[in-house]
Amino acid sequence: MSADGLHPLSVLIDEILRTRGRLVTTTPALGTEEGLTGSQSLVLASVIRAVQPPTVPQIGRSLGYTRQAVQRTADALADRGLIEFVDNPDHKRARRLVPTDDGRAVDEAVQRRSHAWATRITEGMDPGDLTAATETLRALRTRLEAENAGRAPDRDTGPEPR
Repeated sequence: MSADGLHPLSVLIDEILRTRGRLVTTTPALGTEEGLTGSQSLVLASVIRAVQPPTVPQIGRSLGYTRQAVQRTADALADRGLIEFVDNPDHKRARRLVPTDDGRAVDEAVQRRSHAWATRITEGMDPGDLTAATETLRALRTRLEAENAGRAPDRDTGPEPR
């Protein structure tokens, strides 16, 4: 418990939400030189970094956005030639999204700018602390996803929260 009697998870959630608010207003500008909105940068990055080509509903669930919002964004990216919709052997209607060469080039430019911003914003911070925070948040997300899916969390998802 914290000094004010709150569970550490409650304090963490408050900090995550406050940080998310700052990120939502800061990070969209990273893709403006390429003509991308914040949501377009995020969806393009989701397509490029996926282990296998994702569907619109998968991206929506992953990001916490509605399928419709992701569909509109994906359509805009496809209209610009940055992603393509390809057939999905597992589902007739939910097509998979794959990046084009132009999409990869745009993402690389955004990532270069993002790297410079991240370096500036984390100056003086211990990279190990950032890695530990990432691992803790990933473990927490995995547990939340497992609970929402009605199953026990996989205990092999990273370190226990501190």
